[in-house]
Amino acid sequence: YDRIYLEQYQYMRSIKQTLDAGGHCLLEMPTGTGKTVCLLSLITSYQLAHPNCGKLVYCTRTVPEMNSVMEELGTVFSYRSEQMRLDREAAAAADASNTQQAEDVTMMDVEESAT
Repeated sequence: YDRIYLEQYQYMRSIKQTLDAGGHCLLEMPTGTGKTVCLLSLITSYQLAHPNCGKLVYCTRTVPEMNSVMEELGTVFSYRSEQMRLDREAAAAADASNTQQAEDVTMMDVEESAT
């Protein structure tokens, strides 16, 4: 998604505060407010940054609802993988550029000392 709504930000902020405090939480939001993607995005990112934080237990009333959550989780993971790949490529390009600049400076130093 291109952006989040204020309510989603507040929701995610509350979840993070609970995680940071080492607590548990029960969240309720109206249908269609994006709670599933917010929850999955935040929790899986938090788990990636804090591997020992524990498990997410996600409960639904029906199997189709859980299937929908698992589909959304796949979307979150795909998006994250793509963004991480782009970040790695950008970092590699920046490293290559910095290495080239350092080589250029070293070559200039060698040329200056030779004259």
